[in-house]
Amino acid sequence: MKIKRIVSLLLCVFMCASLMSVNVFGAATDISVTSASYYNSGDVKSLNINFGWDTASASSRMTVMTERLRSAGEDGTSASYGDFTDLGYYGRAFGSWDEVLDNSDKFGILFYTDEHKMEYGKTNTLSLYFEDGDISLDKNKTYYLYLWTYYGGHYYPDNLFMVIQVKNGVLQYAPAKDRNSYGKFTILKGGVATTPEFKDVKKSDYFFEPVNWAVEKGITNGTSSTAFSPNSTCTRAQILTFLWRAAGSPEPTISNPYSDVKSSDYYYKVALWAKEKGVFNPGGSSFGPNTPCTRASTVEYFWRFAGSKSASRVPFTDVKEGTNLDTAISWAVRNGITNGAGGTIFSPDTTCTRAQIATFLYRYYVAPLDNRSFITDLTNKVTRTATSMKLDPNPPEDYLKQPDWYGTLTPPATMSDERLLAEYENIERVIDDFRNRDIYMSDGPYSRELDLWSEASRRGLLD
Repeated sequence: MKIKRIVSLLLCVFMCASLMSVNVFGAATDISVTSASYYNSGDVKSLNINFGWDTASASSRMTVMTERLRSAGEDGTSASYGDFTDLGYYGRAFGSWDEVLDNSDKFGILFYTDEHKMEYGKTNTLSLYFEDGDISLDKNKTYYLYLWTYYGGHYYPDNLFMVIQVKNGVLQYAPAKDRNSYGKFTILKGGVATTPEFKDVKKSDYFFEPVNWAVEKGITNGTSSTAFSPNSTCTRAQILTFLWRAAGSPEPTISNPYSDVKSSDYYYKVALWAKEKGVFNPGGSSFGPNTPCTRASTVEYFWRFAGSKSASRVPFTDVKEGTNLDTAISWAVRNGITNGAGGTIFSPDTTCTRAQIATFLYRYYVAPLDNRSFITDLTNKVTRTATSMKLDPNPPEDYLKQPDWYGTLTPPATMSDERLLAEYENIERVIDDFRNRDIYMSDGPYSRELDLWSEASRRGLLD
């Protein structure tokens, strides 16, 4: 393993108003990353860290390691040289730093600093500078920062200082909680440590993880510092902006073809990019930025964004077979981005909220749904009758002319939910009874049952 030495380490000292209280588990207190910078590649360039020091001033080195050391009596990832004892020593003293480096593979040491003096009763400021590629945001990885103390002519691995983690392209850190464990992670967004807390996004909400992920990635923001407005309708400009940012905010190369898009609009580059890449290409001069985004348009944007891939059909009864929308919905369902709106319906014309769009993006990039059982169940429901008749979202006129079980001419589409279910359950029960007794019935009742079942399914009234 090639070890990269961090040579640019600044250790500045600022006076505190009062001395830090002595902590039983280690030397560093009140650790926080105040800012970060990044290379053009997106990899980490620097971290600026503030911390207190609650024991006597000591000379230490900082190491960035891929292995977590073991506490006394604990099984762990690094078994070298015994345990991390309750004295803070790792079971063995090293006579020189070169001797430590000779065992770097066993400790997982990636980089280390020069020796610096940590000042007691002061606020210490530490600046770490990394080479491009040292900590890549393209790879999920955890790094452990340990202090190595020089005492009595020997080096000892002393205590955990902080943990840095890259997860789904986001840099975050957690300060040490005790000698060898750490606390809650804080996100480093835009070079500044932030923890988004929206009052209208609770941990129990299905969109909690997706919303926080989208904000961490810079794909979207809250509507204020304390609100995300998850139930607000998402517009065409907003959803395409989310997709554009998720794609890395690429620069478009075409001129503006729209009469309703100005260079000062936040979605100016978005509109041009979407047309250039075929994500949204209306074929006219109007972009319609404030058009509410429906489930149908959302799925089609995602489908085109992913390359308009083919997919085996998922048979929703309110989606016309053989259309681009049919293919887009089938692709989205089979890739775990979305599913139906209940029963055998997809509800393509229902508008989408900000929370739903964030959730679709999260499923596309991070955690897709496992829709296999859903697809099987849906297919069984749609094909449950003996007929191979294609269900049309708008039943033909001859369907509407058939009398219902009570002798009226009420079209199923105009019935209340209660009236529709009552007739459907009644005619289904009678048909099953006749079938069980092997008594012939004309095609009329079967056709009426299918009509009622189709309408009830479209409304999501059936299990």
